[in-house]
Amino acid sequence: MARPYYDEDYYDDEYYRPRRPRRRRRRRRGGKLILLLTVLLVLGGLYMIKNGGARVLLAPDENIVRDFQVDLDALAARITPEMAAAAGTLGQAEAAELSSAAEEARGERAEMLEFMAAHIGIYTEEAYKTALVTPEKTAFALLTPFMSEDPGGADAAIEVEEGELPYLLQYDSRWAWHGYGSSYMGYTACGPTCLSMAAIGLTGNASYTPAYVADWAEANGHYVPGAGTAWTLFTDGAAAFGLRGEAISAGRADLEDRLERGEVIVASMLPGDFTTSGHFILIVSSGALGFRVYDPNSVALTERYWSYDTLAPQIAQLWALSAA
Repeated sequence: MARPYYDEDYYDDEYYRPRRPRRRRRRRRGGKLILLLTVLLVLGGLYMIKNGGARVLLAPDENIVRDFQVDLDALAARITPEMAAAAGTLGQAEAAELSSAAEEARGERAEMLEFMAAHIGIYTEEAYKTALVTPEKTAFALLTPFMSEDPGGADAAIEVEEGELPYLLQYDSRWAWHGYGSSYMGYTACGPTCLSMAAIGLTGNASYTPAYVADWAEANGHYVPGAGTAWTLFTDGAAAFGLRGEAISAGRADLEDRLERGEVIVASMLPGDFTTSGHFILIVSSGALGFRVYDPNSVALTERYWSYDTLAPQIAQLWALSAA
């Protein structure tokens, strides 16, 4: 085959010969880029852990039921003057907050917030704050005025493998409107739900449902009117469910050691990431990424690791639970 014609003074034989690509330099550049990305990912992960935790988990949902049927037109037709009289004193300021939150929300939640704003007179402060602060509970809060106390849920089926700790919600639709103290379990039963998770996981007795524990706690003096669940539920009360409960300090080494031994930790939380007033959560494990918690009030907060430095300032008291 004839060689293509070029000016021989410029395209000599050496120039015409194909040259090998400079692979070594490209590899070096690629290696540097990979190293840079790795460093950035590590630094980003450390930052997220230090500042509250990386959302890298999925909360176990095997025992979660959130069957909240919301038909806004049907609900509007059910509103009566008596509902407003029984609710409270919320007005235009609270309605404006709900409308503002609706503008930032999307889809069904935005519609539910607008409904609550339009009918603010039938809602209690408890429902209004819940819808604003905990987005995943908006449907529960919206439906509350239309619900009556439900005595069910104590015998709900909970399935758990041996040695496994179930994740349960206090506003699970099977017992969300079960009465506890001054309100419904969906609002007030974080303490009994934490004890329920621990008791089922540590003893294997799946009959210790949140509603069962709540009924027992109230009947046996572990609910204080106007204050909520008493701390005695996690010591004296725990014994009734085959557990040993011990108040402990919030030292990091002690926490990690107890979790490693298979104990679980109930934490009474101060206002902060988990609550605006008071709340109980369960600390279930620890690792390189931080502590894992089961928050009975929030799937979103359960789907994170939490650093000790973030948790410790928010802790009022801790109890270590183990099988008796």
